[in-house]
Amino acid sequence: MGVGLGFAIAAATVQRNQNTGQRVVCVEGDSAFGFSGMEVETMCRYKLPVVIIVVNNNGIYSGVDAETWEMMGKMGDLTTVAPPVTLLPEARYDEVMNAFGGRGFLVRTEEELRSALQLSLSDWERPSLLNVLIDPSSDRKQQEFPWLTRSNL
Repeated sequence: MGVGLGFAIAAATVQRNQNTGQRVVCVEGDSAFGFSGMEVETMCRYKLPVVIIVVNNNGIYSGVDAETWEMMGKMGDLTTVAPPVTLLPEARYDEVMNAFGGRGFLVRTEEELRSALQLSLSDWERPSLLNVLIDPSSDRKQQEFPWLTRSNL
């Protein structure tokens, strides 16, 4: 977890050197982005046109919404009240990209996602980050193929 941005930088560098005409798209969760998010500075510094899609559920596995976060804050010190798997609700990862000169998009709807993705894929001059806010309590759908999740032991 957290190695996606480094791999994306490597892939974008290869793409640039070999001029394959292919785009590098890195999809990861907000927790994974937290491990290496500052690599967006590297992407901006070298003008690597990586498209990052951060699936933001405010947590590791799941988070809480802003209202719940505020209620927990009223209960006491968040360092002792908030579950350790929660992250700051609706963290603005898109603004991190903007700070370094890339393009950041805050995405709440399907239309915003479509528009931001089209703009990002058409821009070969700088990296983009789509901060896609999803329901903090959403869960993965059941796997259709048990071999994906069953133990081989």
